[in-house]
Amino acid sequence: MSKSGKNIDKNKILIETERLLLRNIDLQDLDTFLEYRNDPFVASYQSWEPNLKRKQVSEFIYKLQKQKIGEPGKWNQIVWILKENMVHIGDCALKVQEDNMQAELGFTLSRNYQGKGYAYEATGALINYAFEELNLHRVFSITDCKNTSAIKLLKTLGMRQEGHFIENILFKGSWGNEYLFAILQKEWSYSKN
Repeated sequence: MSKSGKNIDKNKILIETERLLLRNIDLQDLDTFLEYRNDPFVASYQSWEPNLKRKQVSEFIYKLQKQKIGEPGKWNQIVWILKENMVHIGDCALKVQEDNMQAELGFTLSRNYQGKGYAYEATGALINYAFEELNLHRVFSITDCKNTSAIKLLKTLGMRQEGHFIENILFKGSWGNEYLFAILQKEWSYSKN
């Protein structure tokens, strides 16, 4: 991973955790974003194929970096920068629904940094932000039933399984099954340690 976070403007930091800085995606993240998102292992349970092109992703980032987090109906891409070396290691996607009371959460982490608690730290901090700063009522996430790592993370965050969809999505050439996990603001407790 390259050091895309090297020249971070402290005013752009959305959330700071013990080990991470979270901020809106920027064009300086293009190379690292492409690097981990084009890893077939990382893309296996994601909606994209691991053949993303530089032009397509730069247009995606350009559009997203202008959006304000919490704007109803719009996805935000929040990148995770490892504080110890300023390396961009992953991202969360957050979409506040049109009702301005709920949000959908997604997450992607470089294979090199999986299993170290970074996803818990980043997604937990973003859910906390959604409840404390955006004053949302509910946060939910949908994951493939085979994605055991994501399921474990969502359960560890205290989210409950609310749904089990059978062959609800045509996914990479075959019908897939998904779980819906969610948590309400009044149920949320997050330790920043």
